[in-house]
Amino acid sequence: MATATIDPQLIGIATELPRSVHSTEELLAAGRGHLSDELETMLGSLGVEKRHSVLANYPDVLFRGAEPERGIAVVDLAVRAARKCLAKADIPVETIGLVLGVSSSPGRLVPSLVCDMFARMPELPRTAQNLSIEYMGCSAMAKAVDTARWYLTCHPGKRVLVCFAEATTPLSPPLPGFYSHFSQVGLDERQDTVNVMHGFLFADAAVAMVLGAEGDGPSFGPVANLTNDVPEDAELGTVPDGGSDLPVVEGRRAYTLSPLVTPRGAFYARETVRMALKEESCELASPADASVLLMHTGSVRILNALCKGFGLDPDDQVVVSSYRVLRDYGNTLGCSVPLMLAEPVYRPAGQGILVAFGLSFGCGAFTMTVPEGGWAP
Repeated sequence: MATATIDPQLIGIATELPRSVHSTEELLAAGRGHLSDELETMLGSLGVEKRHSVLANYPDVLFRGAEPERGIAVVDLAVRAARKCLAKADIPVETIGLVLGVSSSPGRLVPSLVCDMFARMPELPRTAQNLSIEYMGCSAMAKAVDTARWYLTCHPGKRVLVCFAEATTPLSPPLPGFYSHFSQVGLDERQDTVNVMHGFLFADAAVAMVLGAEGDGPSFGPVANLTNDVPEDAELGTVPDGGSDLPVVEGRRAYTLSPLVTPRGAFYARETVRMALKEESCELASPADASVLLMHTGSVRILNALCKGFGLDPDDQVVVSSYRVLRDYGNTLGCSVPLMLAEPVYRPAGQGILVAFGLSFGCGAFTMTVPEGGWAP
């Protein structure tokens, strides 16, 4: 007889943000004389009003050729978030059986983020299992929930500590020249404009959560996954250098981005949500029926396209967390959906949907069931 799988329940969640925070207006002022009027308008309409950086001098690094001054290491962000989360969860630390380190921008390649966390957190059981979920981009939340489900089904008496940590601002290329909007440049200059957008859109954060087989928080249903529906989707966005194919890196590693990311990202989100709605445990007939819809903060264009596809107004309270997290934190890759969960807001009882999608290209969608009486982090 097959064992029923366990839906992970959220026992605790906490965030940690770098102290250094910069508004879009501040970055635009630092970039004056480097950006065309059309590009300035685009950067001001990404939906991001401010972002946090692990660098103490981020604007100067971007536009004035300054050497980066690190305010905090990404692993220290992760450790702080994890300790705050464990304190909120109020569980015996020896019940942690699995620790997941989730990042697409770790401080170093080896040791992995999760092993660096063990080195800095003597309170973690030395015999706990550890696993790195790295370079899954913005879809990482779905991978973490899937992994926790598999583990808790086998070990229902244990808990899973998941730590998402991203530090992408140090990877943004310096911008010493003059840059123009995509509509003003040819294909040979498009990457320069992508580099500028990278500096304004992406940001740094850490979120930790404890998941278990039982708890008072929301539970997460089965994940509907879709990966590289067509082979070409793997090339929608890449970091081509720094691996064994191209081991020599001149300056910052390249980050490429296809103009098809918005329509393809919307397609992946719609398809996985459609599949999630067919799950036996799903009580929803359509996304518009969800009590909350938490969608990865790719950009305001992607969020608007998803709202249109799901039959929702961008001002609807069901989707307000997605826009708010984009506005206040930027695109934090794997941390974006966890940041929405950690918002200090009351979630009424009911069933919602979480959608995490991003480069590589992959997407996962799953339900979140808030228990009777509602829940707040």
